[in-house]
Amino acid sequence: MLEVLQSHFEQMVKQRLPRARQTTLDQSKIFIVPSKTALALLAMIVVLFLLGINFQNSLVYAVCFWLLAMIVINVLHTWKNLSGLSITAIHIQPCFAGEKAVLELELACAPKQQKFALELAWPNEDYAQVNLISTQTARVKLSHTTQQRGRFTPPRIHISTHYPTGLAVAWSYVSVDISGLVYPVPAPKSQTNSQAKNTEADQQSGKELSGGSNDFGGIRSYQAGDTPKRIHWGQYAKTGKLNTKVFVDYASHDLWLDWNNLALPGIEARLSQLCRQVLDAHNAQQQYGLKLPGVVIQPAKGEAHQARCLQALALFGVEHV
Repeated sequence: MLEVLQSHFEQMVKQRLPRARQTTLDQSKIFIVPSKTALALLAMIVVLFLLGINFQNSLVYAVCFWLLAMIVINVLHTWKNLSGLSITAIHIQPCFAGEKAVLELELACAPKQQKFALELAWPNEDYAQVNLISTQTARVKLSHTTQQRGRFTPPRIHISTHYPTGLAVAWSYVSVDISGLVYPVPAPKSQTNSQAKNTEADQQSGKELSGGSNDFGGIRSYQAGDTPKRIHWGQYAKTGKLNTKVFVDYASHDLWLDWNNLALPGIEARLSQLCRQVLDAHNAQQQYGLKLPGVVIQPAKGEAHQARCLQALALFGVEHV
Protein backbone atom coordinates (compact mmCIF):
# COMPACT_ATOMS: atom_id res chain seq x y z
CA MET A 1 0.00 0.00 0.00
CA LEU A 2 2.81 2.39 0.89
CA GLU A 3 4.56 1.67 -2.41
CA VAL A 4 1.38 2.43 -4.35
CA LEU A 5 0.94 5.76 -2.57
CA GLN A 6 4.58 6.58 -3.16
CA SER A 7 4.19 5.80 -6.86
CA HIS A 8 1.12 8.03 -7.17
CA PHE A 9 2.92 10.82 -5.35
CA GLU A 10 5.93 10.56 -7.66
CA GLN A 11 3.69 10.80 -10.73
CA MET A 12 1.92 13.83 -9.28
CA VAL A 13 5.25 15.54 -8.56
CA LYS A 14 6.48 14.92 -12.12
CA GLN A 15 3.30 16.41 -13.56
CA ARG A 16 3.29 19.46 -11.31
CA LEU A 17 7.03 20.02 -11.27
CA PRO A 18 8.51 19.11 -14.68
CA ARG A 19 12.17 19.67 -15.42
CA ALA A 20 12.91 23.27 -16.38
CA ARG A 21 15.86 25.63 -16.43
CA GLN A 22 13.81 28.12 -14.39
CA THR A 23 11.00 27.38 -11.94
CA THR A 24 8.77 29.79 -10.07
CA LEU A 25 6.96 28.36 -7.07
CA ASP A 26 3.24 29.07 -6.94
CA GLN A 27 0.19 27.61 -5.23
CA SER A 28 0.15 24.44 -7.33
CA LYS A 29 3.83 23.67 -6.63
CA ILE A 30 4.01 24.19 -2.87
CA PHE A 31 3.13 21.55 -0.29
CA ILE A 32 2.59 22.42 3.35
CA VAL A 33 2.19 20.19 6.40
CA PRO A 34 2.16 20.80 10.15
CA SER A 35 5.37 20.18 12.03
CA LYS A 36 5.71 17.89 15.05
CA THR A 37 5.47 20.93 17.28
CA ALA A 38 2.20 21.91 15.63
CA LEU A 39 0.79 18.40 16.09
CA ALA A 40 1.70 18.51 19.76
CA LEU A 41 0.05 21.93 20.04
CA LEU A 42 -3.10 20.61 18.35
CA ALA A 43 -3.21 17.74 20.82
CA MET A 44 -2.92 20.22 23.66
CA ILE A 45 -5.75 22.33 22.17
CA VAL A 46 -7.99 19.24 22.06
CA VAL A 47 -7.23 18.52 25.71
CA LEU A 48 -7.91 22.14 26.68
CA PHE A 49 -11.14 22.15 24.70
CA LEU A 50 -12.34 19.01 26.50
CA LEU A 51 -11.47 20.60 29.82
CA GLY A 52 -13.35 23.74 28.82
CA ILE A 53 -16.42 21.68 27.99
CA ASN A 54 -16.18 19.78 31.27
CA PHE A 55 -15.85 22.90 33.43
CA GLN A 56 -17.86 25.24 31.19
CA ASN A 57 -14.99 27.74 31.24
CA SER A 58 -15.24 30.39 28.53
CA LEU A 59 -11.63 31.53 29.10
CA VAL A 60 -10.38 28.07 28.11
CA TYR A 61 -12.48 28.29 24.94
CA ALA A 62 -10.88 31.64 24.14
CA VAL A 63 -7.37 30.20 24.59
CA CYS A 64 -8.19 27.25 22.31
CA PHE A 65 -9.55 29.48 19.53
CA TRP A 66 -6.59 31.85 19.90
CA LEU A 67 -4.11 28.99 19.52
CA LEU A 68 -5.98 27.64 16.48
CA ALA A 69 -5.96 31.09 14.88
CA MET A 70 -2.22 31.36 15.54
CA ILE A 71 -1.62 28.03 13.76
CA VAL A 72 -3.70 29.09 10.74
CA ILE A 73 -1.97 32.47 10.46
CA ASN A 74 1.42 30.77 10.79
CA VAL A 75 0.53 28.38 7.94
CA LEU A 76 -0.31 31.34 5.70
CA HIS A 77 2.97 33.12 6.53
CA THR A 78 4.99 29.94 5.95
CA TRP A 79 3.35 29.43 2.55
CA LYS A 80 3.92 33.08 1.64
CA ASN A 81 7.61 32.79 2.51
CA LEU A 82 8.05 30.21 -0.26
CA SER A 83 5.47 31.47 -2.75
CA GLY A 84 6.82 33.52 -5.66
CA LEU A 85 10.36 32.27 -5.29
CA SER A 86 12.14 31.77 -8.62
CA ILE A 87 14.95 29.21 -8.99
CA THR A 88 17.20 29.30 -12.05
CA ALA A 89 19.94 26.80 -12.88
CA ILE A 90 23.08 28.67 -13.95
CA HIS A 91 25.90 26.18 -14.47
CA ILE A 92 27.35 22.83 -13.43
CA GLN A 93 31.11 22.78 -13.10
CA PRO A 94 32.80 19.81 -14.84
CA CYS A 95 34.52 17.34 -12.55
CA PHE A 96 36.22 13.95 -12.59
CA ALA A 97 34.31 10.79 -11.73
CA GLY A 98 34.12 10.29 -7.98
CA GLU A 99 34.38 14.01 -7.26
CA LYS A 100 31.50 16.33 -6.41
CA ALA A 101 29.73 18.18 -9.22
CA VAL A 102 28.91 21.75 -8.17
CA LEU A 103 25.58 23.18 -9.31
CA GLU A 104 25.15 26.94 -9.21
CA LEU A 105 21.61 28.27 -8.71
CA GLU A 106 20.15 31.74 -8.64
CA LEU A 107 17.27 32.47 -6.26
CA ALA A 108 15.10 35.51 -6.90
CA CYS A 109 11.94 37.09 -5.56
CA ALA A 110 9.76 40.00 -6.58
CA PRO A 111 10.62 43.54 -5.45
CA LYS A 112 9.44 44.46 -1.93
CA GLN A 113 9.36 40.75 -1.03
CA GLN A 114 11.63 39.14 1.53
CA LYS A 115 12.41 35.47 2.01
CA PHE A 116 13.78 34.03 5.22
CA ALA A 117 15.47 30.74 6.08
CA LEU A 118 15.10 29.00 2.72
CA GLU A 119 16.65 25.54 2.89
CA LEU A 120 17.92 23.75 -0.23
CA ALA A 121 19.22 20.20 -0.04
CA TRP A 122 19.81 16.86 -1.69
CA PRO A 123 19.15 13.85 0.54
CA ASN A 124 22.44 12.71 2.12
CA GLU A 125 24.33 15.33 0.11
CA ASP A 126 24.87 19.07 0.32
CA TYR A 127 22.70 21.58 2.18
CA ALA A 128 22.41 25.38 2.06
CA GLN A 129 20.29 28.04 3.76
CA VAL A 130 19.55 31.34 2.03
CA ASN A 131 17.93 34.63 3.03
CA LEU A 132 16.66 37.21 0.55
CA ILE A 133 16.39 40.29 2.71
CA SER A 134 18.45 43.20 1.40
CA THR A 135 18.57 41.96 -2.22
CA GLN A 136 16.10 40.26 -4.54
CA THR A 137 18.62 37.73 -5.92
CA ALA A 138 21.22 35.42 -4.44
CA ARG A 139 23.58 32.80 -5.84
CA VAL A 140 23.97 29.47 -4.08
CA LYS A 141 26.10 26.41 -4.87
CA LEU A 142 25.19 22.80 -4.11
CA SER A 143 27.52 19.84 -4.61
CA HIS A 144 26.56 16.26 -5.42
CA THR A 145 28.75 13.16 -5.60
CA THR A 146 29.30 11.62 -9.05
CA GLN A 147 29.84 7.94 -9.71
CA GLN A 148 30.73 7.53 -13.38
CA ARG A 149 31.85 9.54 -16.39
CA GLY A 150 29.41 10.99 -18.88
CA ARG A 151 26.71 13.56 -18.33
CA PHE A 152 25.56 14.29 -14.80
CA THR A 153 21.91 15.28 -14.49
CA PRO A 154 21.26 16.51 -10.95
CA PRO A 155 18.38 14.89 -9.07
CA ARG A 156 15.53 17.05 -7.91
CA ILE A 157 16.32 19.53 -5.16
CA HIS A 158 14.26 19.70 -1.99
CA ILE A 159 13.50 23.29 -0.98
CA SER A 160 11.67 24.08 2.24
CA THR A 161 11.10 26.65 4.98
CA HIS A 162 9.95 26.57 8.61
CA TYR A 163 9.67 30.34 8.90
CA PRO A 164 8.36 32.09 11.00
CA THR A 165 7.63 29.85 14.01
CA GLY A 166 8.32 26.31 12.88
CA LEU A 167 4.70 25.21 13.36
CA ALA A 168 4.40 24.39 9.65
CA VAL A 169 6.75 23.18 6.93
CA ALA A 170 6.27 24.50 3.39
CA TRP A 171 8.25 22.58 0.80
CA SER A 172 8.57 21.81 -2.88
CA TYR A 173 10.81 20.04 -5.39
CA VAL A 174 12.90 21.70 -8.09
CA SER A 175 14.01 19.59 -11.05
CA VAL A 176 16.54 21.63 -13.02
CA ASP A 177 16.87 20.96 -16.74
CA ILE A 178 20.65 21.14 -16.91
CA SER A 179 23.52 18.66 -17.10
CA GLY A 180 27.25 18.76 -16.55
CA LEU A 181 30.25 16.79 -17.76
CA VAL A 182 31.97 14.15 -15.65
CA TYR A 183 35.44 13.31 -16.96
CA PRO A 184 37.13 9.91 -16.56
CA VAL A 185 39.29 9.38 -13.50
CA PRO A 186 42.87 10.29 -14.59
CA ALA A 187 45.38 7.49 -14.19
CA PRO A 188 48.20 8.03 -11.67
CA LYS A 189 51.24 9.72 -13.14
CA SER A 190 53.41 6.71 -12.35
CA GLN A 191 51.37 4.48 -14.65
CA THR A 192 52.27 6.23 -17.90
CA ASN A 193 52.12 3.70 -20.70
CA SER A 194 55.55 2.93 -22.19
CA GLN A 195 54.18 2.63 -25.70
CA ALA A 196 52.71 6.11 -25.41
CA LYS A 197 56.11 7.37 -24.22
CA ASN A 198 57.84 5.93 -27.26
CA THR A 199 55.29 7.56 -29.55
CA GLU A 200 55.80 10.90 -27.88
CA ALA A 201 59.58 10.60 -28.22
CA ASP A 202 59.31 9.86 -31.95
CA GLN A 203 56.97 12.78 -32.52
CA GLN A 204 59.17 15.21 -30.65
CA SER A 205 62.46 14.13 -32.27
CA GLY A 206 62.04 16.30 -35.35
CA LYS A 207 63.82 13.68 -37.49
CA GLU A 208 64.20 14.07 -41.24
CA LEU A 209 61.85 12.31 -43.65
CA SER A 210 63.45 11.66 -47.00
CA GLY A 211 61.57 12.25 -50.22
CA GLY A 212 60.06 15.48 -48.94
CA SER A 213 59.32 18.67 -50.81
CA ASN A 214 59.82 21.55 -48.40
CA ASP A 215 63.47 22.03 -47.33
CA PHE A 216 66.61 21.68 -49.44
CA GLY A 217 68.69 18.79 -48.13
CA GLY A 218 71.68 18.67 -50.55
CA ILE A 219 72.49 16.99 -53.84
CA ARG A 220 73.23 13.45 -54.99
CA SER A 221 74.29 11.76 -58.19
CA TYR A 222 71.70 11.69 -60.95
CA GLN A 223 69.69 8.48 -61.20
CA ALA A 224 67.59 7.36 -64.14
CA GLY A 225 64.02 8.49 -63.66
CA ASP A 226 64.81 11.67 -61.71
CA THR A 227 62.57 14.56 -62.80
CA PRO A 228 64.33 17.31 -64.78
CA LYS A 229 62.86 19.89 -62.38
CA ARG A 230 65.16 18.63 -59.62
CA ILE A 231 68.39 18.49 -61.65
CA HIS A 232 70.97 20.92 -60.29
CA TRP A 233 71.81 22.73 -63.54
CA GLY A 234 74.24 25.11 -61.84
CA GLN A 235 76.37 22.19 -60.65
CA TYR A 236 76.17 20.65 -64.14
CA ALA A 237 77.53 23.86 -65.67
CA LYS A 238 80.55 23.72 -63.33
CA THR A 239 81.39 20.01 -63.40
CA GLY A 240 79.62 18.64 -66.44
CA LYS A 241 78.06 15.94 -64.28
CA LEU A 242 74.36 15.56 -63.61
CA ASN A 243 73.27 15.88 -59.98
CA THR A 244 69.81 15.88 -58.44
CA LYS A 245 68.54 18.18 -55.69
CA VAL A 246 67.32 16.40 -52.57
CA PHE A 247 64.49 17.83 -50.43
CA VAL A 248 63.47 16.69 -46.98
CA ASP A 249 60.59 17.22 -44.58
CA TYR A 250 60.73 17.02 -40.80
CA ALA A 251 58.56 15.01 -38.50
CA SER A 252 55.86 17.01 -36.76
CA HIS A 253 56.50 18.19 -33.22
CA ASP A 254 52.79 17.75 -32.42
CA LEU A 255 51.98 15.07 -29.88
CA TRP A 256 49.22 12.63 -30.76
CA LEU A 257 47.40 10.90 -27.92
CA ASP A 258 46.21 7.81 -29.73
CA TRP A 259 43.75 5.21 -28.45
CA ASN A 260 45.45 2.53 -30.59
CA ASN A 261 48.86 3.16 -29.00
CA LEU A 262 47.67 2.06 -25.58
CA ALA A 263 48.19 -1.60 -24.69
CA LEU A 264 45.66 -1.53 -21.86
CA PRO A 265 42.68 -3.84 -21.33
CA GLY A 266 39.25 -2.28 -21.08
CA ILE A 267 37.67 0.94 -22.29
CA GLU A 268 37.76 2.75 -18.95
CA ALA A 269 41.45 1.97 -18.41
CA ARG A 270 42.35 3.49 -21.78
CA LEU A 271 40.17 6.54 -21.20
CA SER A 272 41.75 6.99 -17.78
CA GLN A 273 45.24 6.86 -19.29
CA LEU A 274 44.34 9.27 -22.10
CA CYS A 275 42.85 11.62 -19.52
CA ARG A 276 46.14 11.63 -17.66
CA GLN A 277 48.04 12.31 -20.89
CA VAL A 278 45.76 15.23 -21.76
CA LEU A 279 46.33 16.79 -18.34
CA ASP A 280 50.10 16.28 -18.53
CA ALA A 281 50.37 17.69 -22.06
CA HIS A 282 48.28 20.71 -21.09
CA ASN A 283 50.40 21.37 -17.99
CA ALA A 284 53.52 21.16 -20.14
CA GLN A 285 51.95 23.69 -22.56
CA GLN A 286 52.52 21.26 -25.41
CA GLN A 287 50.52 21.14 -28.61
CA TYR A 288 48.70 17.81 -28.82
CA GLY A 289 45.90 16.04 -30.63
CA LEU A 290 43.57 13.23 -29.64
CA LYS A 291 42.56 10.14 -31.59
CA LEU A 292 39.67 7.96 -30.48
CA PRO A 293 37.69 5.44 -32.52
CA GLY A 294 35.47 7.66 -34.66
CA VAL A 295 36.80 10.90 -33.14
CA VAL A 296 39.86 12.92 -34.20
CA ILE A 297 40.72 16.25 -32.57
CA GLN A 298 43.48 18.11 -34.37
CA PRO A 299 46.53 19.29 -32.41
CA ALA A 300 46.21 22.53 -30.49
CA LYS A 301 46.71 23.78 -26.95
CA GLY A 302 45.03 25.96 -24.38
CA GLU A 303 42.12 25.74 -21.96
CA ALA A 304 39.45 25.41 -24.67
CA HIS A 305 41.36 22.59 -26.39
CA GLN A 306 41.83 20.73 -23.11
CA ALA A 307 38.11 21.06 -22.35
CA ARG A 308 37.24 19.72 -25.80
CA CYS A 309 39.52 16.69 -25.39
CA LEU A 310 38.23 15.92 -21.90
CA GLN A 311 34.66 16.22 -23.18
CA ALA A 312 35.42 13.70 -25.92
CA LEU A 313 36.79 11.30 -23.31
CA ALA A 314 33.81 11.84 -21.00
CA LEU A 315 31.23 11.17 -23.70
CA PHE A 316 33.07 8.39 -25.54
CA GLY A 317 30.66 5.49 -25.99
CA VAL A 318 27.92 7.45 -24.22
CA GLU A 319 26.77 9.81 -26.98
CA HIS A 320 28.13 11.55 -30.02
CA VAL A 321 30.45 14.44 -29.21
